[in-house]
Amino acid sequence: MLRIRLSRTGKKRQPSYRVVVAEKESKRDGRVVERIGYYNPLSNPAEYQIDEARALYWLSVGAQPSDAVRVLLNKQGTFERLSRYHAGESLDALVTEYTGVAPKVAAPVVEAVAVQGTEPSIAEQAVDAVGDAAAAVAAPVVAVAEKVEDAVDDLVEAVDAALDADEEE
Repeated sequence: MLRIRLSRTGKKRQPSYRVVVAEKESKRDGRVVERIGYYNPLSNPAEYQIDEARALYWLSVGAQPSDAVRVLLNKQGTFERLSRYHAGESLDALVTEYTGVAPKVAAPVVEAVAVQGTEPSIAEQAVDAVGDAAAAVAAPVVAVAEKVEDAVDDLVEAVDAALDADEEE
C-alpha cells in the first residue's frame, strides 16, 4: 500500500521535510516512489508546497496520506478537488484552478491539431529530423572512410612497387 508522508531532511534541530509517496512498509527516510513537495515548519508561517497534479493522481489511485500530510492537503484544498475529480471534472481544470496557470502541454497539442492540414504531421517532422541528423552524422564518417580507402590504395601500390623492385633484383 502506498502512503503520502513526510521524509525528514535538514540538520539537527533544524528539520525540514519532503512530501513523498512511498510504500507503507519502507523506512521514514528510505526508498520513495516519488517526491511531490516539501514542508518547512521552522519558517513563520510554516512554508509548504505540494504538486497538486501529482497529489491528486496518487490520491486517486489509492495512496493514503499520513496525518501530517492530510492537514497540509486540507489547507491546500486538495481533498475538495479530489471529490470533484471523482465526480468527473478534468484534472487539468482542477490543477489550473489551484495554480492559476494552464498546463503547458495542452497548448502545443491544440496548435498542432489546428494546422495539421497545412503542415507535415509531427511524425513526418520527426522522420525528417532523424534523417537530417543521420545524414549529418554519416557525412564525416563517409569522408573518413574515403580517406582511409585512399590511404590503403596508396599503401597497396607502394607494397606492389616494392615487391616488383625486389623481383627485378
